[in-house]
Amino acid sequence: MSGASIVSRQARAQYAAFVKIRRRMFVHSLHTMRGSFELGAKIFSTLMYFVLGLSAAFGLGYGAWQAAAYGHPDAFTFLLWPVFVLWQIVPVMAASFTEVIDLGGLLRFPLGFGPYAVLYLVFGLFDLSTLLGGICLAGIWVGTGIARPALLPWAALVLLLFAAFNILLTRMIFAWIDRWLAQRRTREVLSAVFLFLLLGVQFVNPAVRRGLTSGHKRTHAPLVTEQTVAALNRAQSALPAGLAAGALRAAVEGRLPAGLADAGGVMLYAAAAGLLLCVRLRKEYRGESLSEAPAREAVKARSHAGPMPAMLREDGDAEEKASAWGAVQAVFVKEARTLLRSGAMLYSLVAPLVILFVFRGGSAGHSFTYALPVGIAYGFLGLVRMMYNSLGAEGGGIQFYFLSLVPMRSVMLGKNLLHLALAVAETAVMSGLAIYLFGVPDSQIVLATAAWVVFALPAHLAAGNLLSILMPYKMTLWRMSRDQGATGNALLSMALQAAIFGVGALVVLGLTALGHPDLAPVVLLGLAAGSAAAYVLVLKNAGRMMMARREPLVETLARI
Repeated sequence: MSGASIVSRQARAQYAAFVKIRRRMFVHSLHTMRGSFELGAKIFSTLMYFVLGLSAAFGLGYGAWQAAAYGHPDAFTFLLWPVFVLWQIVPVMAASFTEVIDLGGLLRFPLGFGPYAVLYLVFGLFDLSTLLGGICLAGIWVGTGIARPALLPWAALVLLLFAAFNILLTRMIFAWIDRWLAQRRTREVLSAVFLFLLLGVQFVNPAVRRGLTSGHKRTHAPLVTEQTVAALNRAQSALPAGLAAGALRAAVEGRLPAGLADAGGVMLYAAAAGLLLCVRLRKEYRGESLSEAPAREAVKARSHAGPMPAMLREDGDAEEKASAWGAVQAVFVKEARTLLRSGAMLYSLVAPLVILFVFRGGSAGHSFTYALPVGIAYGFLGLVRMMYNSLGAEGGGIQFYFLSLVPMRSVMLGKNLLHLALAVAETAVMSGLAIYLFGVPDSQIVLATAAWVVFALPAHLAAGNLLSILMPYKMTLWRMSRDQGATGNALLSMALQAAIFGVGALVVLGLTALGHPDLAPVVLLGLAAGSAAAYVLVLKNAGRMMMARREPLVETLARI
């Protein structure tokens, strides 16, 4: 069955059946308010990204027109490299907000490997990166065609090959990253690589700035010399974006054989990316399911290691098991262990640290007045997936909460305590980095930022509890992207975070403009009292809301 043709009659019937199932699921989802809201959120997010893509495509198209019309074909290099970076970086940075469809359930049916790989690639065409990258390449194609209509077929071929390479590379990267994040040892290696790249930015920025310093201001030899630039140019010309730019440049200059060689190079890169993707998909197709569950031998050894602690035995102290504080502690420990075993969640906590290094590079060595509050606010983004969907990782286990004697508010409180601890740690790390990179800010900014944090934390926790109960979605802990049904939750969580940050910015900037910046901490502390009261009210009613929505919660989180 694994060797079934992707165009056989049986494969075509399977494609049609899968499309029919997806269509029926979509139609049935519209019968609920949640499904209608999800559809509206998807339309809104798609239109927003489409407008952003059109803006970028217009600029790239104008650049392509200039390159082809006025004999500057080297400019294609500066057009295709940004598209490549956009195509590969955006899905990684936005992975926590990207919705995917898990095709692993199809492997329970007699589906051949070829049709399974085709479905995996087809759904990759609906990724955010494909939408933005495709629009950008269309802009380059149109701009080139306006300047040189005769180049339209050739440009279409080259850009299609470049698009195919980017699609295959993106899918391949996500497939392998998910595999690496599923196990502790490979996750540690990946974390070390990420840390190395993060620290490398600190050395690249000064080197580039020194190399670009004007000659009459230099007091030492630049690190980026003309020889270095020439070597980098030769290196990039052998990479996919450089080869695609070379193929377009050769066509503009009338050197078709050289253009064919460059286009063939892009095709080879696409084939290599597709081969690596097939290796990973073949492993999944043959039943590989990676996790951090202990091996069978370890489980046997543990079963003979001695009696379990009293608090974990079925015959343990009933009063201790039923105590509210014991339940809070148990949930806190369970959530912490779940976090440590989820590479995707740990990655989402570390990724926001990059923004301060980006600000540092963009500031070219100058101070950034609001680096501290902006860095802390951006650091909260790493908690979005947990704080605003705290029940998503429970899956089918949500049913045990409803069968137990533990108060639901104790469950939410245990989760919130972990979120609070992570938020405090993230705030401390971001504050330390901001001070190290940009210096100690003004005392008024420090006080206002501290008051805003006191206001923002209970506000985030209250909003997160509401969204977790009213709009949860099933979350796969070992995969970076979000599962189906997350679009509405993601947009609302981003809107709420923007509103919370906007309140702080409005208070600080407004009072500063009125000449009373010293009143900002007082006002924010007053707002903090209101957000704390709102959190207490939400937590107090969390049990009642969860019991009222127990059927939708089980249906959403326990689905296969």
